[in-house]
Amino acid sequence: MDALLSHRAALPVATLAFLLFAMVLPTLRHRRQSGGSAFVLHQRVNPFQRLVGAGMGLLVVGLTAWSALYATRGGEPLGVWPVPDAVRWAGWSLMGAGLGLVLLAQAQMGASWRIGIDREPTTLVTRGLFTVVRNPIFAGMLWVLTGVVLVTPSAWTVMAWFDAALLVSLQARLEEAHLLRLHGDSYLAYASRVGRFWPGVGRLTPAPDAG
Repeated sequence: MDALLSHRAALPVATLAFLLFAMVLPTLRHRRQSGGSAFVLHQRVNPFQRLVGAGMGLLVVGLTAWSALYATRGGEPLGVWPVPDAVRWAGWSLMGAGLGLVLLAQAQMGASWRIGIDREPTTLVTRGLFTVVRNPIFAGMLWVLTGVVLVTPSAWTVMAWFDAALLVSLQARLEEAHLLRLHGDSYLAYASRVGRFWPGVGRLTPAPDAG
């Protein structure tokens, strides 16, 4: 029972830590270093960007509310399935690894990091984690959410995972189209070598030469 209470108390702390270290502090650091905003989801670079951004925002609000309800009400009223404690600890490990992946990828992106698609040109980053997958930040976010599912497995969290996978997939494709327009053959050559979220999976195929 004590272990279960510790999981309940830790989930909202972990959620707030992710929001602080992966979103708020990097945004403030970017503004301090560049004088511009890293939050550009509102920009109309693509007609679907705001829709996907709104979906991601609702997902963040929902997960924050879920963690608070789990801490205050417990798992049974929320329909959380009983699982061995080892499964929950595996979830915490995934959450920690996912957060670490996000933070390292953000640091490697440097001034090119944004939340959304910026109208202003950004440098193409292909070093570090980006030699393994093209979207390590999105991959880390899915690791974190997989950890949430393992800590609080339920129909709600499983649906949230699938929603997040869909939104991340759509956002990644919007960003790919933008980077293709911005960097052309350089991005296409890079994307043909490196997978989207998993090594070797989701590589772009150059179109065959006409004639």
